[in-house]
Amino acid sequence: MGTALVTDGLRRGVRVVFEDAGPGIPDLDLALTDGWTSGSGLGLGLSGSRRLVDEFAIDSGPGRGTTVTIVKWAR
Repeated sequence: MGTALVTDGLRRGVRVVFEDAGPGIPDLDLALTDGWTSGSGLGLGLSGSRRLVDEFAIDSGPGRGTTVTIVKWAR
C-alpha cells in the first residue's frame, strides 16, 4: 500500500494504492456492481469507493491478488 501527493500540472491531489495477495477477483464487472457481495457485506465497497473518487483503477484476477489505485483531486 502506498500514498503519494500527485499533480498533473494544473491541480493537486492524493493517490492511494491498495494491494493484497488474496485469491483475486474472477469477475470484476460483477464485483463492481452495486449490491453484489462475495460474503455477508453490503456490496458497496468497490462500487461505493469508485463513486467517491475522481480516478479509480483495479487490477485483479484469479490467483494473483488485487490492486486498487484511486486518485482524489483537490477542489
